[in-house]
Amino acid sequence: MLYIICSPIGNLNDFSLRSINTLKEVDKIFAEDTRVAAKLLQHFDIQKNTKPFHEHNENEASNEIIKLIKDGKTLALLSDAGAPLISDPGYPLIQKCIEEGITFTVLPGPSAVINALILSGLPTDKFSFNGFLPKQHEAKRKIAIKLQNSDLTTIFFESAKRISKTISIFSENLSPDTQLAICREMTKEHESIYRGTIDEVLALIKNNQITLLGEFVILVYPRSFSSRALNLDENFCRPFLDYLSPTDASKLIAKVSSFSKQEVYKFLLGISK
Repeated sequence: MLYIICSPIGNLNDFSLRSINTLKEVDKIFAEDTRVAAKLLQHFDIQKNTKPFHEHNENEASNEIIKLIKDGKTLALLSDAGAPLISDPGYPLIQKCIEEGITFTVLPGPSAVINALILSGLPTDKFSFNGFLPKQHEAKRKIAIKLQNSDLTTIFFESAKRISKTISIFSENLSPDTQLAICREMTKEHESIYRGTIDEVLALIKNNQITLLGEFVILVYPRSFSSRALNLDENFCRPFLDYLSPTDASKLIAKVSSFSKQEVYKFLLGISK
């Protein structure tokens, strides 16, 4: 049996009791960085050593894990921060487990993606996670162009040393009223969230009002909030109900606005009573 364990993204007290108990019970622990894992285990008085599992030994370590599990051992895979496989090693191991018929499960925990989405204040009904942004200018420009017609919140990881340039590239290729949020050092002592239009956030960076240190998550919503507020009102929606059922009307309105079908359907039910 393999346990895939999500670890704290900044605050050790976010580690679940189930994860602690599992780490105490398994036969072996594989970790992305054994030094980081040692601090976590020491904090919770878990007296076990760890073996490395990182991008440079992933295939070799995966074969070792498969063999150990076949020999009847229970193992845990532990990330540095957040969930294994999410911009972290682990995908080839999961594929091998499936091929070999080996049982595995995930112990849920802190997620930088979900934390950032909730903190951002941007629409949460539809979102896309795209991992770390590429380093190259042209690659980032192409991503910005693809975002122009998006109707969902898009989430990226970015390094502190590149975030200023990234926001500049986005500013050059996206509408000025594009909504942006930057989440810095989530769950840590200096957690900071910056929200506004892309130009407003860029101004904060240029005026040194954002400390460019630590871990960053960028969230982009290419449509302005005013476009959402404009479309979903009773005067606009009621005529649809003269010809369509709430179910069919919600599908049509969702296509011509940035609202989800669920949002529209609830609104239509409210005004039809």
